[in-house]
Amino acid sequence: MGKGATTRSHILQCAVETACLDGFEGLNLQPLADKAGLTKSGLYAHFGSKQSLQLAALGRAAELFQQTVVAPAKTEPAGLPRIEGVFDRWLQWPGSAGLPGSCPFFAAVHELDDAQGPVRDRLVRLFREFQQVAEQLVASAVRHGHLRAETNPTQFAHELLGIRYAHHWSASFMHDPNAHARTRAAFARLVGRGRTA
Repeated sequence: MGKGATTRSHILQCAVETACLDGFEGLNLQPLADKAGLTKSGLYAHFGSKQSLQLAALGRAAELFQQTVVAPAKTEPAGLPRIEGVFDRWLQWPGSAGLPGSCPFFAAVHELDDAQGPVRDRLVRLFREFQQVAEQLVASAVRHGHLRAETNPTQFAHELLGIRYAHHWSASFMHDPNAHARTRAAFARLVGRGRTA
């Protein structure tokens, strides 16, 4: 990796860490340049605008999420064990990726829900892509006989996202010490309703 690519990678790591703590709107060039040990003009040379930086940081966060949460499922038994593994890793994200703060994607939802533009569009695509992954995992669990044949993968994935979003609210905003226990109980009930006899 050349010096320019190494510097860019370092900037993006700092950007994702900042987004976990302050959201993507907190990615201002000067504070990020200070964190990365660069001048503002040096950082600007890599990205050119705040929007380009936000998009690149979203992309890096998505790569880390894929590596940390989704990819390990390939080594797990197909069906329900993969759903359980992905959810467990999702619950531990982003700490398991060595990042501070809370999930940058859910944090961005609060910032961008009424916004328009490329950053919001990219975030929407990322959530849709992950929902498709979740639906595929549910469909696999149905095929393997772990979940009932009438289980609707889209509805199951919708409720799964809802549980994880509620966890973000409870743990990060409300600082509920029982957030993890409540979230795991909600997931267990969701799986229990769909599990075959």
